[in-house]
Amino acid sequence: MAFIVGKKQDGKTYYYLAESARVDGKPRIVSQRYLGSAEEIAARLSESGPGEPDRSRHLAFGDVAATFDMLRRLRVAEIVDEVVGSRRVDAGLCWDYIALAALNRVVDPCSIARLLGLVAQDRR
Repeated sequence: MAFIVGKKQDGKTYYYLAESARVDGKPRIVSQRYLGSAEEIAARLSESGPGEPDRSRHLAFGDVAATFDMLRRLRVAEIVDEVVGSRRVDAGLCWDYIALAALNRVVDPCSIARLLGLVAQDRR
């Protein structure tokens, strides 16, 4: 659980963002980040609008699973079967191509030519 804690030093209060968790069954502060004095925090909030981050970090995990789940919920494979025909041998190839194209755009966008080159290289 995260919370803000004020600590007094030489008559001034400095604020920290602290996170607590249970360690060996007892609540302990496991991380602490300095926020500054009340004046410093107010100055930083006036520089950029509230809620606008100074920086962000993208953590990629689950993007492939989320994409396949979305394709499943949209029933893309069934739609391909309806349009192409489920008995055709290349119906599965159409589905593979659509899934790969969607994954390409979500995970690591590149040109279709490069994507097809990667697929051809993988099949060798």
